[in-house]
Amino acid sequence: MKLFVIAVLCLCGTNADKIIGGTSASNGQFPSIVFQEKSGLFFCGGTLIGPNKILSAAHCDQSLYAWSVTAGTTTRDGGGVTKSVTSKLVHNAYNSNTAENDIMLLYTGTSFTISSTINTASLAISSPSAGTGITVAGWGDTNSGFIQNLANNLQYVNVAVISTSDCNASESYNGDVLTGMICMGNMAGGEDSCQGDSGGPAYIQGTTTVAGITSWGYGCAQANKPGVYTDVAYFRSWITSN
Repeated sequence: MKLFVIAVLCLCGTNADKIIGGTSASNGQFPSIVFQEKSGLFFCGGTLIGPNKILSAAHCDQSLYAWSVTAGTTTRDGGGVTKSVTSKLVHNAYNSNTAENDIMLLYTGTSFTISSTINTASLAISSPSAGTGITVAGWGDTNSGFIQNLANNLQYVNVAVISTSDCNASESYNGDVLTGMICMGNMAGGEDSCQGDSGGPAYIQGTTTVAGITSWGYGCAQANKPGVYTDVAYFRSWITSN
């Protein structure tokens, strides 16, 4: 299994995430996207869903010391507004072996000011059906090889929801896509999230509605191995109650 996280100071295993086959985003195109840093080092993405509330993946969990999120910029090396993470809530049933319940909420000590480049995303009410257009965004790895190549400029790629039955076929994930997960990508390969995109958003294409959280996959942009995302609609009540 590939978890799409980049650990602070090192790449964790072979499963991290960055956008493959994508395009550079313009300023304000995805005002709810944020990136996370630990002691100034990038490791994951996230989605602003309240003035001080960020949706991310449980496998991005860190200690609170020197943990920050930055919103309002498309570049990692400058601009935007950075705030400290002061509390977190990791799903109590998160399973790092299966990636079940890979969801986490972060809270900043002070609220972000809403503007043209910083805004909140809405949550999907129902799980999108197979074929629904999806836009995945992040600063993760931009090639699928062994050499890490993180994007400095925010990247995005348009893909589609893939049915769980297709994703769980023997030539794909062979039953590893479980309840609360949703496949989004291109079965032919070539377009995908990758290392570093973990925790970031998958939007319903053409909207500000977040339908998925970048979670895991086998490799990046490989045929029959699309990205697997936490299904936001499945966890909607958990998110809103917290």
